[in-house]
Amino acid sequence: MIIMSSTINRTMRRWRPLISILIGASVGVTLSFLCSPLVNSTCGVERLGLAHIGLGSSRKTYSLYGLDGNGNPMDDEEFQPVLMTAHNPPEKKTVERNNLLRFRYVAPELQIKDKIFVAVAATHGMDLESMSVAINKTIGHLVPKIVFFTNKPVDSALPPGMQIVQFSAEQPIMYTFETWNYIFEHFAKDFDWFMLIQDDIYLNGDKLMNFVDHIRIGRDTYIGLPTREIDMGFTYCRKEAGYIISRNLLKKFGPDIGDCIKTSTSSLSDLEVGRCVYQHANQQCTSLYEGSVYNSYNFDGKSLGELEMNDAHMRQAITVFHVTERRSIYQLHKFFSEVAINETELEIEKIKNEIEKVVPYTPAGEDGWTWPTGTNEPFKPTTRFDVIGWQYFTTTHIYGHSEINPKTQLVGPDKQDIDEILGTAMSKLNSDYSDTFSSGGRLVNGYRRFDPTRGMEYTLDLQLQTIDKQTVQKRVQLLRPLGPAEIINMPYVTEYNQVTIIVPVTINDREQLKVFLESYASVCLETHDNSALMLIFIYTPAEARVMAQDDIYSNIKQLVSHYVRKYAGSRISWISVKTTIPSPIAIMDVISAKHPPETLFFLSTVNAELSQEYLNRVRMNSILGYQVFFPIPFSQYDTTIIYKDTPNPEKIEVSKNVGRFENLLYEHASFYNSDFVNARQIWDEKHPGSSTDHIQSDTDLFEMFLATKLHVFRAVDPALKERYHERVCQPTLREDHYQRCLESRADGLASRQQLAMLVFAQGEKEKVEQL
Repeated sequence: MIIMSSTINRTMRRWRPLISILIGASVGVTLSFLCSPLVNSTCGVERLGLAHIGLGSSRKTYSLYGLDGNGNPMDDEEFQPVLMTAHNPPEKKTVERNNLLRFRYVAPELQIKDKIFVAVAATHGMDLESMSVAINKTIGHLVPKIVFFTNKPVDSALPPGMQIVQFSAEQPIMYTFETWNYIFEHFAKDFDWFMLIQDDIYLNGDKLMNFVDHIRIGRDTYIGLPTREIDMGFTYCRKEAGYIISRNLLKKFGPDIGDCIKTSTSSLSDLEVGRCVYQHANQQCTSLYEGSVYNSYNFDGKSLGELEMNDAHMRQAITVFHVTERRSIYQLHKFFSEVAINETELEIEKIKNEIEKVVPYTPAGEDGWTWPTGTNEPFKPTTRFDVIGWQYFTTTHIYGHSEINPKTQLVGPDKQDIDEILGTAMSKLNSDYSDTFSSGGRLVNGYRRFDPTRGMEYTLDLQLQTIDKQTVQKRVQLLRPLGPAEIINMPYVTEYNQVTIIVPVTINDREQLKVFLESYASVCLETHDNSALMLIFIYTPAEARVMAQDDIYSNIKQLVSHYVRKYAGSRISWISVKTTIPSPIAIMDVISAKHPPETLFFLSTVNAELSQEYLNRVRMNSILGYQVFFPIPFSQYDTTIIYKDTPNPEKIEVSKNVGRFENLLYEHASFYNSDFVNARQIWDEKHPGSSTDHIQSDTDLFEMFLATKLHVFRAVDPALKERYHERVCQPTLREDHYQRCLESRADGLASRQQLAMLVFAQGEKEKVEQL
């Protein structure tokens, strides 16, 4: 019995999956017979023919047979099938798709607008002695945009950067309406507020920005010094004090400025602007908006005396109007700047007191208090490798500045930094101790370190002498805090410009050039990068004389021809240059004349290891008429030392045991041809009558661009790597350049640890040989 039961169980387990399949198939066949058209029945087609989705009148009807030309559902009798053949293809329906418009900058795409646009009606002329120049100097750096509108002749000697728009209208009404029409057509989409002032107004930039920062945008707003027009029944803003109009309001009356000009009935421009705003936007002037007051002060017939300085109304003024002298503009700016500084210091002191009161109640308690109050707490290292070291300094030397030179002379920016810190410390001590100490305290010990979370920290031990000749020693701690991050406006550049790579080649570079060409083919030619290569074959006078019979670069030129045939469309060229001592400037003099001004050059060497990342950085960091790029490459150490027991890898690894960033080299540079030509002209003006024979160092090209107004961008670039090569220092170089070359050659052999191990191994080997 037990045996039979186990047998049945094994059989059931074996057939269990098949039983499930058989049951499912049976159910499916049964249902298909029920719904099959074997009998004259629609099997529920009456219910399925029209499916209603939705509720009430908003439900939508779908048909199994499609829709007719009017969009109505069809039944089985109306539906006519259409046979699609090769001669009767289906009609392709064209779908209109809106092209996605992408903006050049993020701000327009996100509809981010600047705060305020200031227009200045320059009715008193536009020259160096005009009021407009004073207004530009005092307010130009405080507002996002300022434009001067004038119908007077413009002096060509005006300071650069002033944006001026000239009109021919003489009548004040036409002049004012043309100004607003120009603003509406060119700037209505870019700013939240628009302000118009006369050129006899001092504009308090800090008060203005604080005013517009505390009122809401998006409303029809007309703010200024209100004046009631009784006959017409509206209030307008007087032009003498300036007035502000919101973007929404400008959009409402801006299109009707032409009609406002035609229907003007008076000679008062501010009255007609107010009437235009009232008629087309139903808005009137006000000086109070959301609790903020537009304060103005009449300076007519006054001078900046003690009475005016203590006037509370003047201290709160956004505009001071009827200022008749340019000197008064500067005096008012100085006064308001001092007021702003005093208010800022009081606010800082108030915040510090509030922080000190709150600190005991924080989770960290008194330990959470940092000095100075309100600054970030000092950096806390997690391991011993994160500890920030201190630099020791005196008035003449600084110690620990670099590992290579532990002791360096205190010169340049470092000396200016220390002198400023000593002067600040003495000033603060005399302020706290009521001028107890005589000037000129002696520095005993000085320490400084850079904390990335706070700034530069200083600790000074000062030996001071009191007025009564007593010697006192004080320890002073100072902090130069980090300022807020500043966004610098840069010209627009792209990564699509063609880069022309310039590579000088000497007789000793022939083998390395083969490696460079292979790298260029893989990085640029195979990827179809928008770049060109120009090789500069340099001949000495002796080599040039026999070039026709025995060309030292014949094999290289054949290899170049091979790459040109292999890669269709490749832009590889070469020229021959005869010179005794090649220099970057002399080479670029030859190349520059053969290319248009907009050509982007990248001057490099045969030892460089190219990469797409670096070429894109060349395009981004070289800006026409604005910036040139001198990267600091990662230079490989002597391979016979660092790879003594291991094979030399194909790619250079960025590591302290493989190489270092060579900051003494200026061989790699990228710039536009027109910038080089302009810099060359300035160089020739400063060195009249000199030829290129005296230009032998790569530093001369760097110094040549430094003499211009171009921004010289110098930074390390991990993507630019340079293979090791033995550097040749020409004795004909200038003494400082020759010493720099010797230093670079010595430091480029290997790290100190590797050289020490090499010397140690050599010493052990000599001991063994002696034994």
